[in-house]
Amino acid sequence: MTASDIEQAERHSRTRSLIMAVMAVVLLIQGLIGFGDEASSMTPMLRHAMWGVTVGLWLVILATGGWFQLSRNVRSVMNDEVSLAHRSLALQAGFWTAILAGMILYFASLRWDMSLREGLRIIIDVAIAAALARYAWLELR
Repeated sequence: MTASDIEQAERHSRTRSLIMAVMAVVLLIQGLIGFGDEASSMTPMLRHAMWGVTVGLWLVILATGGWFQLSRNVRSVMNDEVSLAHRSLALQAGFWTAILAGMILYFASLRWDMSLREGLRIIIDVAIAAALARYAWLELR
């Protein structure tokens, strides 16, 4: 492993954390804008498929650390024990956020009508945003 690999890993780790922080905000904004099934310029199937692809992409990045195009040495430095511990804590935050959001929506549904799709989308967006934000916060502090 060279000094260049370590420098690359440091730079990419910081970039990954910043991207995750931005994506957490984007997911929340997307959730607010996409709440309900109002008309849009996209067909509903395309809109939902794009949302699913976005969520799937961020789940893969959260699970693996991403950056598959980098060399094995750079990825191993980026995904050291501290980074793995941060990812574990981030996934825990996402899990507990999903449970809490589910409980809130359960009781909110007693007062407001909400489709299953809307409820699931809220839970998924909020949980992934929480995991992304937690990971970014842990890595950037």
